[in-house]
Amino acid sequence: MEKWLIKDNKVTKQQTDSTPDLKRKPENNIEDPCTSSSSSLKSTSKTEFEGPKVKKSKRFNKFNELWLKEPDFAGWLRKDNKNTKDGHELALCLVCSASFIAHKSDIIRHMKSERHRNKSSEIQGVQKMSEFILPINLQKNIRTAELKLTGLLAEHNVPLRFIDTLGALCTNIFPDSTIAKGINLHRTKATTILKNVLGNSFLEDINDTLGVEGNFFSLVMDETTDQSSTIKQCCFTAIMYNNENNKVETVFLDMVEVESGTASGLHECLKDMLNKKHIPINNVVGFSSDTTNVMAGEHVSVFANLKKDIPHIALIKCSCHMINLSSSKACLKLPRTVEDLLRSLGAHFTQTRWLSLKACVDRVLEQYIPLKAYLTEAVFSDPSKTIEEMLATMNKQFTTVYLEFMSYVLTLLTDFNTMFQAETPPLYKLKPEVENLLKTLSSNYLKMAYIKICDDILKAEFKNTEHFVDLEKIYIGITATESIVNLKKDSNVPRSEITCFFRTCQAFYIELTTDICKRFDFSDHLFDLISIVNPSVAQQFEIQSLAQVFQRFPILNNFVIRQKVDDEWRAHAMLNHPQYGLNTNDYDSAENYWAKVFQFKEQCRTILVFKFKACFKLTIGITIFKRICGAEIQCIKKFKNRK
Repeated sequence: MEKWLIKDNKVTKQQTDSTPDLKRKPENNIEDPCTSSSSSLKSTSKTEFEGPKVKKSKRFNKFNELWLKEPDFAGWLRKDNKNTKDGHELALCLVCSASFIAHKSDIIRHMKSERHRNKSSEIQGVQKMSEFILPINLQKNIRTAELKLTGLLAEHNVPLRFIDTLGALCTNIFPDSTIAKGINLHRTKATTILKNVLGNSFLEDINDTLGVEGNFFSLVMDETTDQSSTIKQCCFTAIMYNNENNKVETVFLDMVEVESGTASGLHECLKDMLNKKHIPINNVVGFSSDTTNVMAGEHVSVFANLKKDIPHIALIKCSCHMINLSSSKACLKLPRTVEDLLRSLGAHFTQTRWLSLKACVDRVLEQYIPLKAYLTEAVFSDPSKTIEEMLATMNKQFTTVYLEFMSYVLTLLTDFNTMFQAETPPLYKLKPEVENLLKTLSSNYLKMAYIKICDDILKAEFKNTEHFVDLEKIYIGITATESIVNLKKDSNVPRSEITCFFRTCQAFYIELTTDICKRFDFSDHLFDLISIVNPSVAQQFEIQSLAQVFQRFPILNNFVIRQKVDDEWRAHAMLNHPQYGLNTNDYDSAENYWAKVFQFKEQCRTILVFKFKACFKLTIGITIFKRICGAEIQCIKKFKNRK
């Protein structure tokens, strides 16, 4: 036995030395349950060969997020992120405001406690705070809806009181919409939104756009004519090009109070307005206003002062206002009774202004007999000096002829005005249209041969009697001519009155053409250069270089490369315009035409970039292919040489 034990001990020792980390156990084939020595062997081998015991690490409780999804814990259980206890994470009861170790048995124990059950029963039926506070996204959508509804009223000039009905209507129409239910918008709130939110936001955007150097614009200025107050208001609007939609837009800039209505006072008001908005004054390239001396006078005016600050600025007077003044002055040559008749009839039924008298004239001619009968009855039923004068004028034989003549001439002037009262008035057409109007009016009383040889109709001799046609050959319109022919057949009509009628018409034409030439000043070279925006002029390449444009506006040299712009101008003329959809007849305005050109330019730029990238990739591919082929050829050559 001792030898066997010693031998076995040696073997065990060798095994232990060879595998020191292995914990050996007593083998089953050597166990003898009948002897005490076997049991002592077990205890000996266990204590001798197992080695020291390893101390187990302490386990810390962690909060399990899955507990929050269990029905029993939902609504009141949260993780306590602020506190821990001896390394254990804590759970927080929102109902009891108590923290405890994050162990499920502890959580269940707290849930079944009397304190927790009492607290839970107390808050049953109490609304949550989240029900009073709307989600952030929902609040944002409601505010956006209110802004859009208010902007809708402003855009379409709808009375603000309409929002009282519109807001409630949206809630009623869309009962399943949480946004519609949250809208609380009435006239007071809508007014505040317009003044303090939308208005300021739009003005800031406009100021930021115009404040960038090189963003040129034209300024339109007008002053109120209220004589009852010492403080006047001055309104400013800007005409600028919008790069986002490729359109020319007229935007409201500001309205300020000004105490002084002098040229210097208004000029300082304009400069202060631009300075407060941080808009460089050199960005202003055009100025437009009414034709008063204080605004557009030659020596002392707002424009004259601006010309000192901005040498390149251009003056564009209101063409509609000038035509109105010219026609009013020319009508002073007509018998006063005719104009008094129109004004009296207008005042009797409604109010009217001068060029709107075109509709009044046509209406009077249409209802001439009923009006005459009405005035005849009114003389007896409600007699007055004004009614008697109107009836006396209508009883005259030449009143109808004068009205027919006025209808013809006012049609020409009104058509001219209508053209330049559009939202985007074609400035490039101003000089040609004025010249066409002058040719039409002057051809009515001047010899056609003289008009044809006249190089510049603006410098024609409208008062030279040598160029006059005979009195009875003056053109007064078809209807008036027919009436004159009928009067000539009437022996009771004196010839002197017919001659007087034609002299009056001649004086009207002379005054009208002369006054138009005085009011429309085209001495600025700008009015010759502006024709470049005419699509037909640009396509026909009538102006071969834009050098004159850079001379007229030298400030452009700081923002563009002149040669590059000139190359693009020439490239446009060489295009196959029908191929690219650039037919001039397809566009109602030059603005839409050039918007198409700019869009086409961007497309070409994108295509060129795409082609460049494609060619670049193709070149790389070819290069790689050549290199691969070259490597294969070299391998074949080496293989042949080895053979």
